Amino acid sequence: MTILRNENNAMYKKLLILGGTHEAYSLVEKLISNFSSDKLRIVSSLAGSTSKPRLPSGDVICGGFGGVTGLKNYLIKNNISFVINATHPFAKKISQNAQSVTNELGISYLRLSRPPWEQISGDKWIEVQDVEAAANQLIESKSQLLKNAYKKNIFLSIGSRELHYFKKCNSHNFFIRTVEKITTFNSPVKSIFFYERGPFNLQNELNLLKKNAINLLVSKNSGGVHTYPKIEASRKLNIPVIMIRRPKLSPKIVSYSLNEAIFWISKKIDMQK
Repeated sequence: MTILRNENNAMYKKLLILGGTHEAYSLVEKLISNFSSDKLRIVSSLAGSTSKPRLPSGDVICGGFGGVTGLKNYLIKNNISFVINATHPFAKKISQNAQSVTNELGISYLRLSRPPWEQISGDKWIEVQDVEAAANQLIESKSQLLKNAYKKNIFLSIGSRELHYFKKCNSHNFFIRTVEKITTFNSPVKSIFFYERGPFNLQNELNLLKKNAINLLVSKNSGGVHTYPKIEASRKLNIPVIMIRRPKLSPKIVSYSLNEAIFWISKKIDMQK
């Protein structure tokens, strides 16, 4: 375990937070209020997928590490004591890399996430493994809920990176919401775009679905409260949802609570004094 010293010769540990989510920003603020800088130094990492990201307090690095080797070199060079992975639940690659590298280096690692949404009475979900499987559902239309899938108005709420899977769904009209403007080259031919950042509210989501005569929602099971209103609105309007399951990862320690994450850090600091 590497112990760093500041100008006053006080010992402190260094925490890397893989962030960009609401949970990561909240965690940084809570940690800053709970630990002095001579006890814990915090560095937040943002993927750089948006041009004007919200910056958390403290030190920030942006743009990724360059794969497994880059992350490993960063952790070693910067004497990182702990890593908390608070990235989006669908950030599969960085999660795999972080888990692998911290395990190799013997660095304490915690996966902080938000609990997935659960289907409740009134929901009409078709759960699929990934985005490609969601697109295939629209073509095959085998589900009872998709019997009349031809020429549907479909609300796509999956981000921007995997829109290309829906280019083959030529019989549908797509209404696509992303945070930033994107090139439409890899998007479905019949597409209308909305550029908005959450949190969203139920009334606005109801208005959006009604105004555009949406009769099917495709969504990732991101969890959390900020984008859940689209699920509530679909339930109220009796709209089926193709729900994309989260990637399967098996970290040794996963938490759905900010307070648990803070307690985890406290224990690690006390153990490694």
